[in-house]
Amino acid sequence: MVIGLDGATFDLIWPLLKEGKLPYLAKMVDLGVHSKLYSTVLPLSPSAWTSFATGKNPGKHGVYDFSKRIEGTYKHRPTTSLDVKTNTLWDYIGSRGGRSIVINVPLTYPPKPLNGFMITGFPTPTQRGDYTYPRELLAMLKSKFGEVKIHKPRVLYRKGREEEITRTLIEITKQQAAITHYLMQLVHWNLAISVFDATDVIGHYFWAYLDKNHPKYDHKLAEPVRRMVTDVHVELDRAIGKLNESVGDDHLKLAISDHGFGPVYKGVYVNNWLLEQKYMYFKRSWAVRAKYLAYRHGFHVYNLLRAAKKLRLVKSVESAYSTKSRALRLLRLISLTFDNIDWMRTRVYSYGNFGQLYVNLKGDEPEGIVSREEVDSLVKELVAKIRVLEDPETHEHMFDSIYLAAELYNGPETGAAPDVIFLDTDMKYAPHRMFELGSNRLVTPHPVYSGNHKMDGVLFMKGKGVKKIEDFPQAQINLIDLAPTILHYLGIRIPDDTDGRVLEEFFEASSDFAQRGVEYWSAEIAEVQRIRSSLRKVAMKREI
Repeated sequence: MVIGLDGATFDLIWPLLKEGKLPYLAKMVDLGVHSKLYSTVLPLSPSAWTSFATGKNPGKHGVYDFSKRIEGTYKHRPTTSLDVKTNTLWDYIGSRGGRSIVINVPLTYPPKPLNGFMITGFPTPTQRGDYTYPRELLAMLKSKFGEVKIHKPRVLYRKGREEEITRTLIEITKQQAAITHYLMQLVHWNLAISVFDATDVIGHYFWAYLDKNHPKYDHKLAEPVRRMVTDVHVELDRAIGKLNESVGDDHLKLAISDHGFGPVYKGVYVNNWLLEQKYMYFKRSWAVRAKYLAYRHGFHVYNLLRAAKKLRLVKSVESAYSTKSRALRLLRLISLTFDNIDWMRTRVYSYGNFGQLYVNLKGDEPEGIVSREEVDSLVKELVAKIRVLEDPETHEHMFDSIYLAAELYNGPETGAAPDVIFLDTDMKYAPHRMFELGSNRLVTPHPVYSGNHKMDGVLFMKGKGVKKIEDFPQAQINLIDLAPTILHYLGIRIPDDTDGRVLEEFFEASSDFAQRGVEYWSAEIAEVQRIRSSLRKVAMKREI
């Protein structure tokens, strides 16, 4: 059984454990293993949870971000479960006749057939009513629980909504725990996973009041918000207790997060730097030139939204900065956008939730101009410049973790990977897809969040055969290690193209887990056999 706490961090959990406010997590600490759990690079829910579910890096499963480029264009569309190019835990379990219950795991919409039950996770268009498998599961749940509300609340944050958001998150957590428990009692299952979103929501919106050094800190809200954060964690702990106590001691029980959390202070507009460095250019038409002139003089989305807030035309800059905000859509009609970029002169552009850089490669991009012979020297040049890129106000270097795609990813889907990936280890500086051209400055206060994802999440594990380990293990434990560990625990052979490892050091040497020995099977041979089987079925249909 896996309980997901999206975005949970020891920075918030550990003090509450010491205060005795999380008794069920404390029991997992006392009776098993706890560890920091390192996310994918980049630490984004779609790629992270997909890496957890597959045990593979994004170069194999194909998911890098919340959106992906539409082939043949520079436009993007939302990433969905249809973009996952490899099998998941529940696929492998189902192929052996096992049953899975999968609830609210990010990037599972639209639901794919499985042996068991699924309620898809973020982002899910719940208004469509097609987010369960089997389809009739939703009607069954509504007849028992009334309106099904287990997904992230759609309310956008602004000051004054803290209590409303907290109440909503607690109600969602209670219902999700009840639905998960109900389905677990309904059928015999081999894997049950339920991901709770509350920790991610409070991390993004409430962190300003948990950090006295935060630019948005408000001492009047600090104490009440801290109580609300505690209340949310206490409710999640109750959910963990409810689910843990409903299964036997022979079950492996995990509570995990896909990434950690911490404060974010500033938003970085990477494309402004690319414009300044002559890597990117705008079109030369009179209309675009007029937009650019206005942009350079402060007529851009960020300033216009701040002015609109002062005039009370929008309630907050954060809420208006939603991609579905009418105000934002209107402002983008009259300000610069990616549609105004001159791709025939642009060598590099930035897109994505962490400022990823893409080379406008000839033959790969719709209007690519950079030859393959130029790529290596261009990328080296970019890395050298990013390494010394400074905050114009404080003159501190902003990004200290810089990677090339080949250093992080391998597999058939690496063509979709960004060419350069860069992070601030403390995550206090954050580029974001919502504001590629939102300001004419390189750095502003972060316009959306006060907290953001960090690399180190949480892992709690207990169950039959699990060691009792009192301190954090020295070896780094990665999110992709959990899928092969779970498969081995269930006695299922592991695909040999899995990137994660089996966490053998967490189990007693005398346990069935350790005695059995890890077995792999050739995923490549199995894929050939699957294709041959499919071709035979097609041939048979034609004959019929």
